[in-house]
Amino acid sequence: MQRNGFLSALGALCAAGSPRVALAAPPVTIRAAATLDDDATPFIWATENGLFRRNGIEASITRGTSGAAIAAGVIGGAYEIGKSSITTLCAAHARGVPLIWIAPAGEYDSSMSMRLAMIVKADGPIKTGADLNGKTIGVSGLNDIFSLTSRAWADKNGGDSSTIKLVEIPMPQAGLAVETGRLDCAVVVQPFLDAALADGKVRVLADPNSAVAPRFMQAAWFTSTDFAAKNPAAIESFIRVMREASTYANSHHAETAKLLLSYLNITVPLNSRILLGVRFNPDLIQTLIDIQVRYKMLPAPVDARDLIYPAALRA
Repeated sequence: MQRNGFLSALGALCAAGSPRVALAAPPVTIRAAATLDDDATPFIWATENGLFRRNGIEASITRGTSGAAIAAGVIGGAYEIGKSSITTLCAAHARGVPLIWIAPAGEYDSSMSMRLAMIVKADGPIKTGADLNGKTIGVSGLNDIFSLTSRAWADKNGGDSSTIKLVEIPMPQAGLAVETGRLDCAVVVQPFLDAALADGKVRVLADPNSAVAPRFMQAAWFTSTDFAAKNPAAIESFIRVMREASTYANSHHAETAKLLLSYLNITVPLNSRILLGVRFNPDLIQTLIDIQVRYKMLPAPVDARDLIYPAALRA
């Protein structure tokens, strides 16, 4: 055999006998935004414990002011993923905003401790829905889930929600606004609820969610249809991670709540807890959608299944 032929054959033999080293795909960057309340804990826990990184995602989370602002950030490219209330996401869908839901967030379950409430001055006269007629209620975003549930509670308890004025206020400021009389009432979620109640100057009027149903889905994680189409593997990894993290958080609330409180720099204990959705249940979403239609927050009914990423619907 000629020398050149021998070297070629040897090179081929070595190449055939040597294992090929697959180059790992670079992680996909996911910048998320959410109102940092109790149902954001699975994302925070998954980030802190390396679940995202082990699934090919470099994840971070930013505190958003409202679901509408977060949705605008996702469409504008500031974030890849957001968390928002079902009502805000349905309203975006009705306007043709190209978003797709990829993981469930918080669910309301009336058998669990209250995690959000309508609050009023402790020594004030407001006790029923009728007492809210003509009053001003603070919510985190106009036409959000708090707007809907507070209107539904007022109507169900003798009031006329058409007379109520809704105004936007950041959640951390709502307690003080009620305490000082700038607002007659506000809807506040944990951990800000316990902080607002701590000095005894405001009290709980009601759980507005109770006017909707004993159980329903309140919020979801979402992305743009463009990002989902271009990154299907990352979306499916995100779904897996959130399922694992939500399952863990549901049974380790005290541990995961501490992470949230450290993110928010709040020292008040988070005593209540939310049920975190592990898989989408369209029936639990449809309940809220139908009430949105009733209150003319949506122009027409929509099937919840049409709003959810197909892989997120599979068991």
